[in-house]
Amino acid sequence: MASMYFVITIILTFHSSDLSVTHEYTAKTFNDTWKCHQYTSENKMELLAPHILNYGDSLKGFEFYCESRYAEEV
Repeated sequence: MASMYFVITIILTFHSSDLSVTHEYTAKTFNDTWKCHQYTSENKMELLAPHILNYGDSLKGFEFYCESRYAEEV
């Protein structure tokens, strides 16, 4: 049986393009969506800072999402 967990997905948009880039933050997973949203709310700068450093002024916007994933139990 598969068990559900949640990860944070960060979607970045850029000034020079209509394309967006998606990054999945897998350093931490969550048992429920509320814990995921709470962590995102309390750690926005920690989650976003590497992308600001990497993309600089080309970064236009960002969104955080908590998405479900399934893991097979062994």
